[in-house]
Amino acid sequence: MPDLPETPHRSAGVVNDADPVWLTTARLVLRRPSPTDLGDYTRLHTDPRTYTHSPLGPPTAQVCTERLEADLRCWRDDGFGYAAVVERHGGAVVGWAGLRREQREDGGGHLVNLYYRLAHDRIGRGYGREVARVLVAWAVEWLPEPPVSAGVDQGNTASTATALSAGLVSTGLFRHPRHPPDADPMLAFESPSVRAVPAAEAPVNELLDLWVRVNDAGGAVGFLPAAPRREVAQALESHLGEVRAGRALLVVMREPAGALLGFGFWLAPRARGLEHLAELMRLMVEPSAQGRNLGRLLLAGMVGVVRRELPGIRLLRLDYRSGLGLGVFYEAAGWSEIGRLAQGISLGGDEFRDDVLMARRVDGAPLTPDGAR
Repeated sequence: MPDLPETPHRSAGVVNDADPVWLTTARLVLRRPSPTDLGDYTRLHTDPRTYTHSPLGPPTAQVCTERLEADLRCWRDDGFGYAAVVERHGGAVVGWAGLRREQREDGGGHLVNLYYRLAHDRIGRGYGREVARVLVAWAVEWLPEPPVSAGVDQGNTASTATALSAGLVSTGLFRHPRHPPDADPMLAFESPSVRAVPAAEAPVNELLDLWVRVNDAGGAVGFLPAAPRREVAQALESHLGEVRAGRALLVVMREPAGALLGFGFWLAPRARGLEHLAELMRLMVEPSAQGRNLGRLLLAGMVGVVRRELPGIRLLRLDYRSGLGLGVFYEAAGWSEIGRLAQGISLGGDEFRDDVLMARRVDGAPLTPDGAR
């Protein structure tokens, strides 16, 4: 089945008892739990078929009651946590998934744990991939530190594939403290970091190498395939000059071990009256990692950078070249098309593409005309 487009996720701070929807995908809703979920929670978590790869086995009904109470406390304390997974068609609770702040087992600070468990009769439909991808993207935007982490049993190839498709990176093995001493270590995964970088610390050669690879892979980042490296270098230097002048911000995404995965720029318009607006430029990710949610994570992380480091910015905009399906990608992250110039971009000869303009509020709320709230 081809990937289905997600619907824009909800912004932070709007999940409450009256309107409990947190995140949505094409087929699912993640909503804030309530005490009335105990029956579905117990049914799901006491089914031994959903614990095939766990050395501990399913919890008892009493433990389920305690765990649901802990989930409710997390939502009260942090405003996010583990949530009920509900099918949009029919409204059945078919899983439990979410994020929770936890102390690292080695005592080295905190992490944000990614969790998902689906009803046995819903396994194999791609639901785990849907929820994991939107959860990690939400965390990278709204919870930049600490990273999202996940532990997967070594024999669980499906969960390993889900973690990788959500953009997490393998970081080795670890021993779960609650597993039996003779249990195999688990696979450890973490989310990439997305941070602003001063121009003086810009990894110029890495950025240039990645930009050239993206061009040659057909990415729409200002050049066609086989563009001369010197021309790309000139464009990169122009952007870095804007960063040095304080008119732009460079944002990079790296693996936990340090490898560059992507980057992009925020450009501040110079016209009076547009001080509240930033423009996204040259968003690109490593071509060899396509399909792993990294573009969504970089985009989410860049919005988070604006929220934290550019408090005067309220509105974001971008434009893209049509023909590559980018509109669906941006719409899934909460952006809206606000204009389109048909055949506004020439690719040479008689080949043209539309120039499409999109926008998004920094806080994730819907765009409204004439300053309405």
